[in-house]
Amino acid sequence: MNSKKIVAAMAASLALGLANAEEVKIGCVSGITGPLALTTADVLKVTTTYLDQVNAKGGINGNQLKLVLRDDGYDPKKTVGMVEDIVAKDHVVVLVNGAGTANTATLVKTGTLNKYKLPLLGVYSGSEAIRGPGSDQIFHTRASYNDEIMKIARHVSTIGLKRVAVFYQDDGFGADVLASLTKASQQYNFDIVLKSSYKPGERDFAANAKQLIASKPQAILLMGVPEAVYRFMKVYDAPTGFAQLYALSFVSPKGLAEFAGEEKVRGIGISQVVPNPNSSEFALSREFKNFMQTPSLKGITPSPFLFEAYLNIRLAVEAIKLSGPHPTPEKVTQSLSSMHDYKLAGYPIDFTSTNRRGSSYLDIAVVGVNARLSY
Repeated sequence: MNSKKIVAAMAASLALGLANAEEVKIGCVSGITGPLALTTADVLKVTTTYLDQVNAKGGINGNQLKLVLRDDGYDPKKTVGMVEDIVAKDHVVVLVNGAGTANTATLVKTGTLNKYKLPLLGVYSGSEAIRGPGSDQIFHTRASYNDEIMKIARHVSTIGLKRVAVFYQDDGFGADVLASLTKASQQYNFDIVLKSSYKPGERDFAANAKQLIASKPQAILLMGVPEAVYRFMKVYDAPTGFAQLYALSFVSPKGLAEFAGEEKVRGIGISQVVPNPNSSEFALSREFKNFMQTPSLKGITPSPFLFEAYLNIRLAVEAIKLSGPHPTPEKVTQSLSSMHDYKLAGYPIDFTSTNRRGSSYLDIAVVGVNARLSY
């Protein structure tokens, strides 16, 4: 066969391969607008940039990957409809980076994910409400809030603090927090000297701050939602070293510093559910550091929150790869379920047919200069 015929045959083969290739769609239903808009924008940028890199290398099993979006505005009343729509119109094989306890809980309550055998990989929530019966299509890559609270409580006990106060939201989330803290106080032998609550949506926390300072605690656990913690710190005016402050992983050190002032928030301990994104502990961390140097990500600061998004999309792509050339939601679910003692670039993931809690990683980092976290 002469060279022209060889080239023609190769071109025909390539054309046939492209014709047979599929566009595999990954879905994200989140608050693209609304109170999560700024955070979601960076998560989506990380997600799409990674998929662009995968596609530039030929995709997965000959298929190109595409992220398709639906905006529920962080409104739980819209989430189910958005998931129904993305399934019907785009035939996604997996959802990634879900946001919101209430939003996700509606999917559990209505059985929407189970109805379509559609896996949801990675939710920015540690609530037990989305880890119980009916949540078997949700694959978690972060520890629960209960785990975070127990980690903080163990740390408080280790450094000898005995008088603990808590700032919490007066709702189901807050009730879970108090239940975990009560258990922790008994296990680690400290006293809860004050429980200072606020109603969802409140914005003035001056009275809470005065109440907490008056109780003279050695540690204050800020168990509110991020905006409430930011606003609380804005009005918190205790002497330096008065009490050690702690918050849960969803609180951003950058958000804290921008809202309350960098000097005021230095020293706050924040529980972490992923490794230090600037460390070399895992190959995944090193790969994330290199990934964040991508020109299209210029101006976006690496953070645990974005590392979590990167972890989730990496894991979703791995599950699609394991599902073969024609992935379906059910096949991707089976692939995720098979990831027992799995290593994602050295990072341990452990899903099984009965276990959907893939990671139990926990640490505590301290807010330092320029709102950087020290581990």
